[in-house]
Amino acid sequence: MPRQRRRGRKEKKDDKKVDAPIDTIDDLDQQQQQPDQPPSMNHDQLDQDRKFRFTSYGRVEEEIMGYFKHVEETLDDPPFETAEDQRLFVDAVYNEVEGNELRLAVNPTCSLILEKLLTVSNPFQLRVFCDKLSGRTIELFTDRNASHVIQRLLTLAADVVETEVKEGKQDALEVDPEQGQLLSMEQMITHMVEDVLPELVDLIVQRYASHVIRVLIFLLAGKRIDDFQGQVRSKNAKKFKQKYDPSASKASSKASPTRLVPESFKDLLRAVSGHIAEKATEEQLRSIAFDSNGNPVIQILLEALDDKDPESEKIKTTLLDRMLFGLLSADETDATKYARQNWFQGMIFDKVGSHMVQLIIKVAPTSVYNKMYDALLKGKLLGYSKHNVANYVVQSVVANARTADQIKEMATELGGFKSLLENGKYGVVRTVVQASANLKTMESEVMDWLLEAFGVSGKDDQKELANCLIRMKSLETWKEKSEEERYNVDDLHIQGSLLFQDIMKMSSNHHSVLIGSFLSQKPENTLRWCFSPQGSRAFESILTSEQVNMKVKKKVIKNLEGRFVALAKDKFGSHVIERCWACADIHTKEQIANELLKKEYDLADHYIGKCILWTCRIEQFKRRRAEWIEREKGLEKRKKMFEDIIDTDERSSKKHKSKA
Repeated sequence: MPRQRRRGRKEKKDDKKVDAPIDTIDDLDQQQQQPDQPPSMNHDQLDQDRKFRFTSYGRVEEEIMGYFKHVEETLDDPPFETAEDQRLFVDAVYNEVEGNELRLAVNPTCSLILEKLLTVSNPFQLRVFCDKLSGRTIELFTDRNASHVIQRLLTLAADVVETEVKEGKQDALEVDPEQGQLLSMEQMITHMVEDVLPELVDLIVQRYASHVIRVLIFLLAGKRIDDFQGQVRSKNAKKFKQKYDPSASKASSKASPTRLVPESFKDLLRAVSGHIAEKATEEQLRSIAFDSNGNPVIQILLEALDDKDPESEKIKTTLLDRMLFGLLSADETDATKYARQNWFQGMIFDKVGSHMVQLIIKVAPTSVYNKMYDALLKGKLLGYSKHNVANYVVQSVVANARTADQIKEMATELGGFKSLLENGKYGVVRTVVQASANLKTMESEVMDWLLEAFGVSGKDDQKELANCLIRMKSLETWKEKSEEERYNVDDLHIQGSLLFQDIMKMSSNHHSVLIGSFLSQKPENTLRWCFSPQGSRAFESILTSEQVNMKVKKKVIKNLEGRFVALAKDKFGSHVIERCWACADIHTKEQIANELLKKEYDLADHYIGKCILWTCRIEQFKRRRAEWIEREKGLEKRKKMFEDIIDTDERSSKKHKSKA
């Protein structure tokens, strides 16, 4: 039997007096009067629901309900032989339910089927359906069921708009003399934005409309909506979709991350962001920052605004300035500073607000970032870094530092890694190491802090740095382990692996301590790393690093001799072989190929091993070795040529910057 399921929070077994989901504001009022029933929302949410009252379009007739369930069965198991058959079926469905579109959209069961129908509709059918909903934008945005239908419609409309831009279909198309003209999808989206603009500030915090507004912003910005499902749907809605309609959330892996949109959409995006930045009061903006519905909308807006567009940059600065108590424009008083500091500190410690702070730090213009750092963060990083929520803000501050001097100042303020590692704040340590490697600053100090944090001092102790780092254990703890425990790779730590990879991006004279420690291990010990997800990544980072010289890479590959067949059959080890092959010279490649050739038939029957045989061209190596050698030498020459070109470009760029 077809499922009948209502949208909304899943009922718990121990819930009391919950007979049905709340569909109207009257139901909400009645439930609020029950003393045993816990309140389902706060007062602000109640006010929003009172403002956007539920509108009834009448009940769906039993005949149409039965027909629609039959439509769902057909869509779940389509019998169509051609695309034309499917188009005729969808046309027939739309003709049958004509005039009932609004009723179907707000119905808990039919709205789900309607989403499936929209997914198989062609651009013309989508435009006709969108036209049927015109004039009811706010009512549909704020409805529990219809909001999901609008989300799906907007997601599919992105393809239609892109096609219109490519093919120049911007004019309205006439259907027939009686019905008049059918607008283009661009025009319909424009009217939709015009409808919601007056109520936009209230809509972005409304629990159903918020998600639709996010999709609308992505559409206007020309971003691919499928890639951001976590930001446009709630977690529960996403899981629901994956369970009951898995195909709905699939995006093409070959699709571009951006879309073509008309110039009018850029103007609309500026209008939407400008309205929020200027029409919302400062109190509303700061309240939205703590709101789980409105907060993501502001984040998406800040990311969507084009940094290269002066008007968009001005809107972004205005929005941030008003939210931050006039940090950029107002003459500050002690009261303003105190209020700003209290609000900002509350944001940093809040699970919702901290995400907003992270995003602001990431996208803020340099002038805003510098003032935020000086006024609100400087001198407090160490305290924030030990907090379970605020430490993520510290990571964002360090990762988005604008200059090397700022990194030095931040790293010095943190004053080492020992207390951070002891408190399990590995992310902060990683961020400092990454920033140091990327900007080539404080590398020596950072490595000294790591050695100190793991309790590594003398040269003999340094030989164990690799083992301590990959397991995130102190030297003292590592020495207490038995030989059997030391062979175990199940305790390799993911954060330790990531730190290992970051250190490999440092200059050779700074990561040499870690390389020396790695090479001092017995080959059978480091070989075990290749068969674990964390260890293999760390192993690969040595082979892929531009800062590690070829002599070291050859020694690492040589330690794997006699083990290439075993690695070729492992889902993690096979990636290590690919990295070895990519950086090896022709002589080393021949050694690897000869070892694989001895077990060719065994590898050919293995689902991973056969891929390695193809990567290394073992068939050609066996039958036409001269061609194989010539081919590999040609690839090696081209690789060196490109490396020389890139190196020359980098040197000329640095020379140009130094002159400037």
